[in-house]
This record gives sequence, structure tokens and C-alpha cells, in this order.
Amino acid sequence: MNVCGVIAEYDPFHKGHERHLRLAREKTGADFIVCVMSGSFTQRGLPALLPAHARAEMALRCGADAVLQLPYAFSVREAEYFALGGVAILQALSCVTHLSFGSETDDLSLLQAAAELLEVPDEAMETAIQAGVKKGLSFAAAQGQAVAIRLNIPAKTFDAPNTALAISYLRALIRLNSSILPVPVLRETDYHAGELETLPSASAVRSAILRGDWAGVRNATPKNAFPVLEQAVRNGICPPSGLDTVLRHKLLLSSPEEIAQWPGVSEGLEMRILKAAENAVSREALIDAVKTRRYTRGRLSRALCHGVMGVTKADLPAFPTSARILGFRESARPLLRQMQKHTQETGFSLYARPAKEAAAVLDCRADDLWRIAAGLPRGKTYRTQPIILHE
Repeated sequence: MNVCGVIAEYDPFHKGHERHLRLAREKTGADFIVCVMSGSFTQRGLPALLPAHARAEMALRCGADAVLQLPYAFSVREAEYFALGGVAILQALSCVTHLSFGSETDDLSLLQAAAELLEVPDEAMETAIQAGVKKGLSFAAAQGQAVAIRLNIPAKTFDAPNTALAISYLRALIRLNSSILPVPVLRETDYHAGELETLPSASAVRSAILRGDWAGVRNATPKNAFPVLEQAVRNGICPPSGLDTVLRHKLLLSSPEEIAQWPGVSEGLEMRILKAAENAVSREALIDAVKTRRYTRGRLSRALCHGVMGVTKADLPAFPTSARILGFRESARPLLRQMQKHTQETGFSLYARPAKEAAAVLDCRADDLWRIAAGLPRGKTYRTQPIILHE
């Protein structure tokens, strides 16, 4: 049995995602596709626009057979740990044979060479990275520059977000000594493209939803997924600015020593944040005032998210120990039984509701915070049973 894993956010699910699932199935000959998807918060350090179960149902209606939740402790992390969390979950299932991911280049040999250099850097590689950091580059930018020099390719080759994630997935496979086979799918449009073109970006679809461009949203969304998206928006979504006031209040009450414990904060960054917070009236304004070449927008956004969540560096585990089942197709029940059998043998926990799951504490908190920001009652989503899509 071929089982293809996909790691995603689907915020929201659009035609580009549908294309990827179709090509992933074709390229791998998959009998089933298992998606590991972010929950209430995304790698951008922002709450997802749509709730997790709605995004999971959209994926199930458009090619996925089962959707599991990537825990908060890995979904709001830099690419290396976002990828490691997703791959570790797929590895723990013991039945996943392939991992498919989108990338701005589908040259697997080139991606693999970059991953090996980063995962097992030699002395020359480490020296080149440190030289880049000393010049004021972020660590990720310094890594990319060093790899490009070593492989004798243009410096911007690995700048695109999906390519950076592709390399991180390959690094995770190396780190876990995994037998899962990587299968890249060429991404044909810009990750940040603002137009609602044939294969739009998720950011473009989010923008269209927020400004009420329903003709554009309908054009960008697969036919089977659109009714789910439409109903989710009616029920309540979480705007990007939904936690701005909560963040300002958190910074007002936090000491420099407390902020220094937030993941992503180091080298006195806490003082820079507190100083900027005196004048910034929004989250985006705060990030604009604090960011530098070294402290990127993504890093700052994730750090602020952890702060609002009350998460410290000590709260982030090395590997996930559980994953929530968000939904599955009825035809995938044999796959679910097999996954649950394997995970019971290894001690990894697959669960449907988090009431008795100790590892779900952060995810429960994240879900409640999402609902507060969306102006909804707390707790409802985490009492929701998995979506079961009948054929």
C-alpha cells in the first residue's frame, strides 16, 4: 500500500492545493493521502483565518483521505522545526511511503545536496554561515547564502518559501533516518502573488475574503470546497489583527526577563520590543519598528505569538508525541485502523478529542485564544468530533 504524506496549512484550501494533491497521487501512485495540517495558528505567527475543522473538510473534499493536526509547538516554528514536526508525525504512523511537497524547483538532486550541507555542515560551511551572521544577515539568510556558494548556484535559488520548506523536509528525513521517499511538485506561481489567478496564493485568497471579494474567492476555490469555506466565514473567522489588543496588554504586564524567555527572543531583543511597544498601536506597527535584517518579520511574529500564548522556550519539545485526527474519508477507515495500531505499539498518541490528552494543553489554549480573537465562545471547536466524509 502506498501512502503519501503532505504537510500544509490550507489557510484556506485553494485550487493550487487541489492541483498538488492530484499530482502527488499521480506521482506516487498513492492509495491514500494523509495531510498533517496546522491547527489554530500558522507558521506566520498569526491565527489561521479559518478554523481547523473547516480547512480539514475542504482538503478531504478535494483529494485528501485523512487530516491530522500539527501541534502548536511545531506549527508556529521556523521552517526547520515546522518540517521536523510534520515529518516526525508521518514517520510515527509507520505506513507512510512518500512525502510530497511543493517547491519553486523540482530538482530533487539539488534540493537533496542543499539539505545534506545544512544538516551535516562541514567546517567550511559553518565558517561561511557565521561570516554571514556577522555581516548582519539572519541565520536563515546566512545559511542560504553559504549553500549557494558551495553549490555554485545563484544566491536567490533557495529564497522562495516553498523551496526553503522543501529543503527543511529533506533535512528532517535525514535527521530521522527515514525511509519515506520525497516527491517534489513544481510550484508554478508566486507564493506571495496578490492576484486571484488560476492557481492563486493563499495570501491572495485570504485578502479577497477579508475585503468581501466573493467572486474572486469562488474563482480561486475548488468547487467542492467552496460551500465549506462560505459556511466557515458565516460562522466566524479570525482576522490578522484579532489579537493586537491582547498583545499590547501582554507587553504592558511583561518584564524584560519574562519576554527573554519567549522562543525567538535573544541577545537583548526583549528591550527592543518593549521600547517599540511604547508607540506601536498595532502588531504590524510593532514588528515594523523592531525588525532588522537579522530579526526578520517571521521570527518576530512567531515570538510575539508565543508571548501571547504564554509559551516559553522550555515549553517547546524536540519531537511531537501525539497528533489529533481532524477528519477522514469513510473509505480511509482501514488506513486509520492501521495507523492507530502502529502508533499504539510505538507509544505515539493519535486522538480525536483532547480531553484526556496531556500533550494537547497548548493546542487547547491556542484554540481558545483563536476563538477569543474571532469573537466567538471558547471551547466549541475542541469538543468537535472528527469530520467523517461519506462517499
